[in-house]
Amino acid sequence: MKKLSIHLFAIIIGSITFTGCSQRIVDFTVISSKNVSLKIDKAQGKVVSGKSMGFLGLGVSIKDAMDNALQSAGPDYDLLVDGVVRQDDYFFVAGYRVEGTAISTSKMKASLGSKGFEDWCKANNVFDPTTAIVQN
Repeated sequence: MKKLSIHLFAIIIGSITFTGCSQRIVDFTVISSKNVSLKIDKAQGKVVSGKSMGFLGLGVSIKDAMDNALQSAGPDYDLLVDGVVRQDDYFFVAGYRVEGTAISTSKMKASLGSKGFEDWCKANNVFDPTTAIVQN
């Protein structure tokens, strides 16, 4: 009986040690932790917030929080700039909160024109580490 409990204990410890899981946290198109001048008229944007919360954090994701933030701005908004992602933990409830400025690229394209929007996408917003200004 003692041998059985030692073997059972070894199996449990081995199972815990060699098991794991992986989950997708977020999908992104553009992401940076540096201050980059995007030359966007933020007055056209809306300050938004979205969250993904759940019991013990089960089933929550940053992507859902970002989607909720963009959806709260309206159906035309598809770009989130100057964003902040926070992890919220409360008693039995955990999740993510995303805040930022929602921008409508279709409205931006209409105001800049097709050629101006292409130029904005290609040349004006490429990160160049030799000319970047780091702010403390």
